[in-house]
Amino acid sequence: MSTLEPPYGERDADGMAARIGAIPRDIDEALARVAAAPWRLPAGAPVLLALGGMGGSAIAGDLTAGAFADALPRPLAVVRERAWPGWVGRDGLALLSSCSGDTEETLALYDAAGERGVPRLALTRGGTLAARARRDGVFVAELPPGGPPRAALFSSWVPVTALVHALGWIPDPAGAWREAAAAVREQEAAIGPTSPEAANPAKQLARALHGRLPLLYGAAPRIGPVLLRWRQQLHENAKLLGHSAVVPELGHNEIVGWERPGPLEGRAAVVVLHDAEDPPGERARLALTAEFARRRGATVHEIRSPDGGRLARLAARVHFGDYVSFYLALLGGADPTPIASIDEFKRRLAAPGRTHGG
Repeated sequence: MSTLEPPYGERDADGMAARIGAIPRDIDEALARVAAAPWRLPAGAPVLLALGGMGGSAIAGDLTAGAFADALPRPLAVVRERAWPGWVGRDGLALLSSCSGDTEETLALYDAAGERGVPRLALTRGGTLAARARRDGVFVAELPPGGPPRAALFSSWVPVTALVHALGWIPDPAGAWREAAAAVREQEAAIGPTSPEAANPAKQLARALHGRLPLLYGAAPRIGPVLLRWRQQLHENAKLLGHSAVVPELGHNEIVGWERPGPLEGRAAVVVLHDAEDPPGERARLALTAEFARRRGATVHEIRSPDGGRLARLAARVHFGDYVSFYLALLGGADPTPIASIDEFKRRLAAPGRTHGG
């Protein structure tokens, strides 16, 4: 049986476990950076905020939009494309987010926003994005160096919420972030590497999911972005496929797919993330979904809501999912940090003479 206990050595050669364990520090340091260098906003009140980015550089926008969905007076949208939708115009605000500063799609969005006359901001470690922004007089919020973008989530999530506050759309989130850091520190003792599997719910869930296809369910709007984060971490850390869906929507389509699960019968594992603010109707839908999946042969794991305020609960959920993906990587014999497939895609896309087929 594969061990999930440290030391990890070459199984975690680049130290992903340490990066997950450093989330509280990342929150504290991000709060300090925001306080020392607050956002410098363009003139005027934007009618929307559009965050342009990909992968781990974009998820902070989804999490912010989900966390404050019931409070935002204007839309906060995440654009994962090379071109802006038509509704992003001069009366909006574009935030270009790229950890490296060299993400092809994000650079295309930066240039396109300039051509349209859309006011811009940048969130990056440097690279071409920072160089272009400074050339154009665009404010740059700097991210700390080191590590893959997915491990820098809280370094970007904190400033995105600070930006939404600077726009006057939400109250100052700094206090909520301090509560979140404390909650994650407390949870670290229970689910981090030094906690043995017999007492560690994240290790236990990873063991239960090993060899199965994880299907992640929760309620919109808050938990939906958390499920997306979990799914992305399954992809990049554990090198596994995964799926996520939310109620109420899945009750209008996906649930029918469980009538004939086919090759997934007996191989799917459903993980239901509950939240303290789930409305009664959504709780009922999640319970019915879990019951139906069990009857179709799936193992079902229902994860209760953490305590605390909204940001603290969401941060704890992300922290938990990061560790589950890490432990799944160990069980599967994968180093959680390298992303060979993405690196290969980038090399082939950049190859001289490559043509775009239809």
